[in-house]
Amino acid sequence: MSKAYCPNCDAVVTVDSPRLGALVRCPDCFEELEIISVDPFDVDYPADFDSDWDDDWDDSSDDGGY
Repeated sequence: MSKAYCPNCDAVVTVDSPRLGALVRCPDCFEELEIISVDPFDVDYPADFDSDWDDDWDDSSDDGGY
């Protein structure tokens, strides 16, 4: 059984047969986590590919190009 620690609450997250990219829930805080590595086993917050973070980028500059 593989174990890692929740990045949100530091609880132990265990998985019998981890698969890269699979989603699991923390048993304490119920945060949804993604398996980002199987050897060594590690979890992190899932990548949010639907995010609009780059839509907020403003490449116009008010500093005259400096």
